[in-house]
Amino acid sequence: MYTQQHIQQDCLAEVYKEMVEAVGIESMLKLYPLLRGQQINFPVRLYAKEKVSMKISQEYNGKNVHVLSREYGYSSRWVQKVIKEKQEMEEGSRF
Repeated sequence: MYTQQHIQQDCLAEVYKEMVEAVGIESMLKLYPLLRGQQINFPVRLYAKEKVSMKISQEYNGKNVHVLSREYGYSSRWVQKVIKEKQEMEEGSRF
């Protein structure tokens, strides 16, 4: 296919120019065959809610809501909601 030596960077489509600037030409050439022709939407959040919910449930120590919210990029209110839901589930399963 394309090799790094044969790429005319001044002729690249804008999205590929941006990729070259962000990750370098070698990485762009690895991504090109995998992603070409696709429209990609990157979520605002880096982490998936479902997986973060599980982590928060495991890591919550009764006092670290703000630490967890900063670490995972979610609001303190959302972290508190996750903790409350887990506690309610645990209480419901006891009966």
